[in-house]
Amino acid sequence: MKIKILSLGCRLNMAEIQSVSTELQDRGHEIVTTGRADVYIVNSCSVTVTSERKTRKLVYQSLRDMDARSGARVIVTGCGAGEERCEDNVYYLSNDYKYLIPELVTDWNLFESLDASMASRFQYRPALKSSRTRINLKVQDGCDNFCSYCIIPIVRGAPVSRSLADITTEFRELVAAGYREFLLAGIMVGHYRDGNTDLAALVEHLLEQEGDYRLHLSSLSPPSMTPRLINLLEHEKMVRHLNLSLQSGSDRILTKMNRRYTQRDYLDTITSIRKKMPLFNFTTDIIVGFPGETKEDHNSTLACVAEAGFSHIHTFRYSPRPGTATAAMEDTVSESIKSERSAEVISLYTGQKRLYYGLFDGGTSRFLSERFRGGITRGFNEYYVPVEVQEKLERSRFHIVRTILNEDGSGLTGTVEK
Repeated sequence: MKIKILSLGCRLNMAEIQSVSTELQDRGHEIVTTGRADVYIVNSCSVTVTSERKTRKLVYQSLRDMDARSGARVIVTGCGAGEERCEDNVYYLSNDYKYLIPELVTDWNLFESLDASMASRFQYRPALKSSRTRINLKVQDGCDNFCSYCIIPIVRGAPVSRSLADITTEFRELVAAGYREFLLAGIMVGHYRDGNTDLAALVEHLLEQEGDYRLHLSSLSPPSMTPRLINLLEHEKMVRHLNLSLQSGSDRILTKMNRRYTQRDYLDTITSIRKKMPLFNFTTDIIVGFPGETKEDHNSTLACVAEAGFSHIHTFRYSPRPGTATAAMEDTVSESIKSERSAEVISLYTGQKRLYYGLFDGGTSRFLSERFRGGITRGFNEYYVPVEVQEKLERSRFHIVRTILNEDGSGLTGTVEK
C-alpha cells in the first residue's frame, strides 16, 4: 500500500513515527510524499491551540486528498488523538498504541481488540530507514512537572523510562547501521531512571560503547544538570550543546509557571559548564507575555539572556491552552506588547549568535557531513554550529575542518584538513 505520513511536534513524536515508518517499509509498504495514498497517518501535536489547529487541517487535507471509493483510511495518532475511536474512515490511536500502526494497516480488525495489556511507549523497532545521519533515540516518555501553561502531563502521562538493556541494544544496532549522532529523546529526559541508572549513568554507559559516534542531549532544565552529568559533557564523544530551558528570566514569573529553578540557578548552571568548556553552545526557549508579566519581568528576562549568551532562542508569544492552570488566568498582556517583547528577545539573541559563531572564525572543529546539495556539503560541528563545505563529502562521516564566519553571520564555511 501507499502510505503518506504527516507529522507535527517534538523530537519524541518524530522518533516514534520514524520507527513506525521503518516497520511499514519492512512490511512492503511504500511511503509517499505526493499524490494519493491508501493510508494517511497524521502524527499530531497538541502542545498549543495552534498545533491542534494544524492537526485538524492535516486531517481535513487527508480526507480531501483520498478517494473515498478506494477504501482509503486516515489514522490520527500522537498527543492530539485522544482516546481510541473510529469516525467514518478516521481511526484515532493514542500514543500508547502508536507502535501498532504497522499491524493495524494489515488487519483493521485489530482496532476493535485493543486493550490496556497492549499499551506500550517503548515497543518500537530501530528506525533503520530514517533518512537522517542524526537520529533520535527514545529513552523516556511522560512528565509530572505540571508547568502551569503546559498540557503535556495530561496527554503524555506520568514519567516512564526505557530499560537500559533495550536502549543499549538499539544503540548498538544503529551505530552498526552507520548512524553517527544520537539525540536522546524524551519529554523529560532529565527524569530518566531505570533502577539505579539515572541520566548521567545512562550517558556514561553509552559513551563506553564501541564505534565512531557522538551523543547529543535534548532539552534539559537546571535541576537535571548534576555535577556528574556536567563532567560527562567534556567527553570527546559528546556534542557540546544544550537546549537549557529558561521560559522566563523573572523569578516571579517562573514561580507562576511552576518552574522549579530561579534565574540565579539557571545562570549558575551555565557558568559551571562554561568554566569547563568556554565555547559550550546554549540555546533556550522563552515565553513572552505570560499572564501578569510586567515590563520589569520582561527586563529581567532580557538581562538573563544578555548574561547567559545564546546562539538561538525559540521565542513563543503566550497563548492560553485549555486544560492548563493558566487557562483560567486573565491574559493581561496585549498581542502588540507580546510582539514587541518577542522582537526584543530575537534582536538580542541574533547579535549573540553572530558573536558566538565568530568564536570559530579561523579555528578547527570536528564536522559531521549530513547532506550534499548544490555543490555544498552541510552539517554541524561538535558544538552544533552549522558548517558548509564547498565540496562533495561522503555522507555520515567526521572530518576536521578549518572554518571562517559567513558574511551574514548565519554559520561557518569550512575547509577539510583531514
